[in-house]
Amino acid sequence: MRKYRYVEHTADVEFVAYGADMGGLFRNALLAMFDTAADIRRLSRQRTRAVRFSLEESSDDPKELLWDSLQDALSKASAKGLFAYRVQSLSVRKTRRGVALKAVVLGRKGSPECAKLDVKGVSKYDMGVKKAGRHYEASIVLDV
Repeated sequence: MRKYRYVEHTADVEFVAYGADMGGLFRNALLAMFDTAADIRRLSRQRTRAVRFSLEESSDDPKELLWDSLQDALSKASAKGLFAYRVQSLSVRKTRRGVALKAVVLGRKGSPECAKLDVKGVSKYDMGVKKAGRHYEASIVLDV
């Protein structure tokens, strides 16, 4: 199964992320966003020190949880001056109030040639999370 694919969009960047389960879906959505902002393959090969940061989110709705998680990753990477490039660990679990995510993300202070687009935020417009047969799909638009 493919992790994500980019979709034609008039002004911003849109992608569809896939996952066999919710954890895989969230991991692949994060990777698609990281890959939009920077060359994640080049970053993973760099010898500079990787910096870890954590994400912890909860919501009563998977769509809101995905939006919160993407925004949090974007904000934390930006505040630390990092290009995020890998999801080291991630879990999504059901709770009494909905769903919760815990993740550890790796980032690096990349050189300018690693940069692709300046991702300003995650749009809630047309965002969706659904079960499609035996897997999950999420449609996401990034403001660039």
